[in-house]
Amino acid sequence: MSNPASTVAIGSLLRRHKLLKQRQGLFQSRHVDFFRYKRFVRALNAREYQSKSANQPDLYPVVDNEEDARKVFIELIKAQLVVPCRKLHSAECKDHGLKPDKDYPNLLLSDKATLQPDEYYAWNFNPKTLTDYLLVLGIVAGILAFVCYPLWPSSMRRVVYYISLALLALIGLFFAVAILRFIIYLLSLAVCSEKGGFWLFPNLFEDCGVLESFKPLYGSGESECYSYIKKMKRRKRKMNKKD
Repeated sequence: MSNPASTVAIGSLLRRHKLLKQRQGLFQSRHVDFFRYKRFVRALNAREYQSKSANQPDLYPVVDNEEDARKVFIELIKAQLVVPCRKLHSAECKDHGLKPDKDYPNLLLSDKATLQPDEYYAWNFNPKTLTDYLLVLGIVAGILAFVCYPLWPSSMRRVVYYISLALLALIGLFFAVAILRFIIYLLSLAVCSEKGGFWLFPNLFEDCGVLESFKPLYGSGESECYSYIKKMKRRKRKMNKKD
């Protein structure tokens, strides 16, 4: 197969394939997507790849058996689009001077790739997407618009002025709510300290979406917090796996 164009084409097609069931991990202090080798073989046998292979066999070699899949994957390793890795347990992280992370497991580069079904591999390849190009175009357009601000008609400048005032008002309102909720929390400790205190917008500073930050309106202690609920869900999943 030794065709660089073919290797890149295969990597681009399967980079975010749903059958890989990829997870994010920490590899050399950066976030990467990793997957099991057996998942990659399943992706090669999926309809998307088989259709591409039938129409463009030069770019997407035919995969009829396990040996064909191995050859394709070996080319990806040689091109360093994927690298073999090992997922570390919490105790192993400490041995390698790494900090354990529940959400993003630490990955360590393996000495060799054995292509075992449950062996882990991390992507070292991030092809550009349409979103990336649109983002760059948006940044360039924004810079040009800012530079040309003195040439704008007075009506457009007036609209931008009012929008900036509205944004400043929203920022001021956010800080006011943050200060108010902290004061209410301190006062509530004298009444309901055993419940952990009363919080207005308990998820305001949680690691969640903008809308979720303002839900629910109030709560006591940490039981209504996004991080606590997420922790309970993880614990429940672990218990279900053990069962």
